[in-house]
Amino acid sequence: MKIVGISTGTLQLKPTFLEGSPSHGGPFGLIRGIARDPGFTEPLPMWAWVVETATERILVDTGGSPGTTGGVTRTRFNIAQNESLVCELARLHLKPGDIDRVVLTHLHGDHVGGLAAFDPQRVWVAKAEWEPVARFPGRLMRFMTAPVPRGFAPRVFDFDGPPLLGFTASWPVTPDGSVVALPTPGHSPGHTSYLVRRPEGDVLLAGDVTYELPALECQREQGFIANVEKHHDSLRRVLSLAKSGVAYLPSHDPSAPARL
Repeated sequence: MKIVGISTGTLQLKPTFLEGSPSHGGPFGLIRGIARDPGFTEPLPMWAWVVETATERILVDTGGSPGTTGGVTRTRFNIAQNESLVCELARLHLKPGDIDRVVLTHLHGDHVGGLAAFDPQRVWVAKAEWEPVARFPGRLMRFMTAPVPRGFAPRVFDFDGPPLLGFTASWPVTPDGSVVALPTPGHSPGHTSYLVRRPEGDVLLAGDVTYELPALECQREQGFIANVEKHHDSLRRVLSLAKSGVAYLPSHDPSAPARL
């Protein structure tokens, strides 16, 4: 079992963004706070993860893409043409065709930027994440909340597997259970984390449950939260997992690969 992190350039967030929308009275309050914030964080990665099992090569998320803009979040994206996902894979001597499957934590722009390189039938996302933007009226806002390529239609999965490690359900990504999807909704409707089971220790590829480990330890909300109650539940369950010894690797933590 091998896990390699790659980042499609970097992003810089408004520090206010890391305080979380509930602290500002909801999304519109956070947008106002962001507009008044003159600062930016240090450059942060946009991790995508190549997971090589005994039988297949899986990509978790696809990072951002050159030309991405921050919209209402005022995020600065720093992605050169040679930092696209395809270029980053090439540095690992891989082509998109060498990836057997792509699985997504969620559909925000800094996680789906490289999707155009893959056949949608090789891309999987939780049903609870895809359905809200697959039909009217959510489809009208897809360009903001799920900026996937035109005509994109992924394969979807339900969490119809057994409870696992304090989570009420799961979905086996691999038949042998070496990679398992766990429901961590809240940041987005169907946000998903991926548990990778290794002899040297389990790893949770956690998307945007939080942006870094200290926020998880403090149970702090960050960014826009689609469902506060579900997010608090996800924070609690993921923290319990981390306390049990599972390495926590969120998508924008510069220190995440060191915990491998």
